[in-house]
Amino acid sequence: MARHRASQRMKFPLYTLILFLFLASGCRKKEGGLPAGFPLESLQEGDLVFRRGTGLVSRAVVAADKAGSYSHTGIVVKENNRWKVVHAVPGEPDGEENPDRIKMEELDLFFHKKRATTGAVMRLSISPTLCRRAACAAIRLYRAGILFDHQYNLNDTSRMYCTELIDFVYRRQGIDLPEGRISRISVPGMSGNYLFPSDIQQNALLYLIYYF
Repeated sequence: MARHRASQRMKFPLYTLILFLFLASGCRKKEGGLPAGFPLESLQEGDLVFRRGTGLVSRAVVAADKAGSYSHTGIVVKENNRWKVVHAVPGEPDGEENPDRIKMEELDLFFHKKRATTGAVMRLSISPTLCRRAACAAIRLYRAGILFDHQYNLNDTSRMYCTELIDFVYRRQGIDLPEGRISRISVPGMSGNYLFPSDIQQNALLYLIYYF
C-alpha cells in the first residue's frame, strides 16, 4: 500500500514537467554559466580576474609558483555594453588555423568549468579612471593582434603572456602591479625570471571582490 502511494505521488501532469524544465533552462541561461553568486552587477572596468586552470601548463605554473594558487590572469573590459575579459593564453586559439594571441572573450568562457577549478575577481583601490584607461589599453592590444609570448620574455613587448599583458597596461597608467617582485625559477624545462600571478596578486592596492 505504501509503495502504491509513493508511485501516485510521482505522477504529475506532463505540462508541469515541461514548465519546470523550461524554467530551469532559463535560469542557467540567465546565469550565463558563471559561478554561483558571481558579482556581475558590481564589476568595474579594469578589475583583475584570476583562475587556476585545468591543463598541464596550469599545473606546472602552480607547482612552480610557491606563493600563489592561480595560474592565469586577465583584465575585465566592457565591449558593446557586455563584460568581457582580455587575456593572453596558450592553447586556446580562436580557430584551429589561428596562432595563440591576445584574446577577448565572455566572462563565462574565461571561468568555464573546463578551464577553471578556482577563480577570483580583484580590484585596485585607485582612480576608476586609471582602471578604465588600462582596460581600454588592453582592448587596443587585442585589436592589434599581439601574439602570445611562448618565450616568456619580459624585455620584448611585441609578444606578451598573461601577467606581462596586465602589468603592461597598468604600467602605462603609472601603476607598478608587481611592485618589483619577480619569480626566479630553476627547474627542468623552466628556468629564468617569470612574472607569476602571485607577483601581481600581492600588490598592496589590490583587494578581493569575489572568489570561488
